[in-house]
Amino acid sequence: MEDQRIIDFHAHLGDIFKDARNVIFKQRLSPAGKPDSFTVREERGFKGPFITEDTDQALREFIDINHERSAANTLENMRREMDENGVDFICILPIMPALSFEDYEVVHMVEPRCIPFTFPDFRLGADAGKKLLEDAERGAYALKLHPVLSKISLDDPLVDAALDYWEQTGKPVTSHCGAGMYYYPEINDEYATPEYGDLKHLVDCARRHPGIDFVAAHCGGTAQGNIERLAELAHDLDNLYVDTSFRSHEDIQLMIELFGRERVMFGTDWPFGSYRRQIEQVKLATEGDPELRDLVFYQNANRLLRIF
Repeated sequence: MEDQRIIDFHAHLGDIFKDARNVIFKQRLSPAGKPDSFTVREERGFKGPFITEDTDQALREFIDINHERSAANTLENMRREMDENGVDFICILPIMPALSFEDYEVVHMVEPRCIPFTFPDFRLGADAGKKLLEDAERGAYALKLHPVLSKISLDDPLVDAALDYWEQTGKPVTSHCGAGMYYYPEINDEYATPEYGDLKHLVDCARRHPGIDFVAAHCGGTAQGNIERLAELAHDLDNLYVDTSFRSHEDIQLMIELFGRERVMFGTDWPFGSYRRQIEQVKLATEGDPELRDLVFYQNANRLLRIF
């Protein structure tokens, strides 16, 4: 493999879902061998929907795959993927209450290539922002928001209050985009609020906090037309970036065209996205332009995070 520096701006470590299995430091774990919609879509060049059949069974199988990958999301597996694919640093994004900055702070001590982000603990109410400042001082490189799984809209005053504190750090914020389901339909409303993933909420939030750099995960979500919709909504913003997770090389080229060379960053959403094929898509999108390739693979992320 060519000597290419790579920072994955969007990954997770450990079990991010409600069962919160303590798996980070477990060994010899792997997902069960069920049909894998993620792999099939990657083999299609990251084109089309994750679920190709509009049935309850297909949805449940897709949710099962999500949870199985999360339940086997160990540091051992992550290290192997990093080594096999030449990845220099992986940004690990906690999602509370399953995983916190403290979990990832320990991981960073054990494996410095894992770059810890933090996540607001909204159970603290108005004091959530104060806790974020403490996390930043202890080494959190950025802030993760997941309005769907935290069940708190980006329009909520608690979010704005926390971001007012976070702005003091000068560090970026990344937020989930997309309205997908994470649990079986009969319990999903108890643990998730899909409509909070609409990308307009993120754009409005970025507009309310112009002093913070925001990153829209998956460039607004993977539904058809979301790249263009995000670009239209955010046309007047200079503090919005995007990541390439789950995107084809054609999508990545469109992202570069609409958002600019210096606002697109490589991301995988590991363990839900793999490395080899997503690296291939960025290489196809940047073929013949080594400077652009470096920007997407690591320079843009490093400018925000100051890893090295």
